[in-house]
Amino acid sequence: MNDAYLGVVMLAMNLPSDTPPALAEMAALAVRIGSSAVVFDDVDRLTFASDHMRLVYAFCDFDRELTFDDILLASMKQEAAAGVPLQESPSEKLARTKLRRRAERMEFIRTFPVPLMCLHWMHHSGWSIQIRAEPKHVGLSSFFDEEIPAFGLLEALRRREEMAQRAAVLDSIDLAIAVVGPEGRIRFRNAAFSVLLSQGDGFALDDGGRLCAADGADAQHLSKAIASAALGWPGRRSVTMCVRRGRGDPHILSVSQGVGALAGAAVLVVAPIALDPEDLADVLYRDFGLTEAQSEAAALVASGLTPEEAARKLNKSKETIRTQLKGGVGRIETVIGGNTQVRLSRFAAVLSSIAGAARICGKRQEV
Repeated sequence: MNDAYLGVVMLAMNLPSDTPPALAEMAALAVRIGSSAVVFDDVDRLTFASDHMRLVYAFCDFDRELTFDDILLASMKQEAAAGVPLQESPSEKLARTKLRRRAERMEFIRTFPVPLMCLHWMHHSGWSIQIRAEPKHVGLSSFFDEEIPAFGLLEALRRREEMAQRAAVLDSIDLAIAVVGPEGRIRFRNAAFSVLLSQGDGFALDDGGRLCAADGADAQHLSKAIASAALGWPGRRSVTMCVRRGRGDPHILSVSQGVGALAGAAVLVVAPIALDPEDLADVLYRDFGLTEAQSEAAALVASGLTPEEAARKLNKSKETIRTQLKGGVGRIETVIGGNTQVRLSRFAAVLSSIAGAARICGKRQEV
């Protein structure tokens, strides 16, 4: 993380300017994944507490100046009030804990106020950070068993963040992607695939939670293609097929064998049907310099209408549509590699998988 960006992060998180950069970066990681984190200065005064820390440790008054001692004693008092048996007196535990905190790095488990995997790291400056993660809350259950100490918590947090970022990338495209086991159960799906399922748009889940084609004639073909690809059967490791929808053009689906970490599963990729003509017109007008009239005409023709059908839809003459189409295609001729209607349609097909995704992703962010 470069210094300029780190400075912005520290300002946004309200971290003191003298916070060691390494601790600031670790605190930012904890905040991004919704974990609890606290930072203490070289005299053990609290300088930062994440929102989730304030939620989990609501019995602490974070509106006043706190020290590590204050938080530990408040926690022990709350444990006693909840009927948790204390193994040692507050003064003994405080002395023992302060001695242990001199260690550069320490990982341990806390069971109160909730089960927590904890990391303590003492910086050479005397500042320190504690990250307290709830495995289920931050998506770490697959990394740690309840009986296994929180070894490598920071590494697990970073790996979990990388996984979340990769999933977010897949959510930002209109290609519908899923990883499916040989029995048909979905192990992963991106947002676009979830939309297909929620709409019953050619795909569904059966009573056993297995993926199937909504059209009965395609169901057997799909299940066989998934099992063949997942198990790596010779000659059937990659299949391209059509899956019929309730109406309109069928889905074009690729089923291929998973490799590496996806071994033993099939990877499904479904191409988007088409970009809505209104959305395509917006893209052509906004990003490629066509006029509004040229954009409307080009979008309709690229979506499959003939110039005559586009003229009727827009209540214009065929000659006007042809003139607008010619002018619009001429503006992007160098981009699409020609000035034919076929090249325009191919260009629109590419836009349907990227421009539409950007539009949907933007709407999600606005909400």
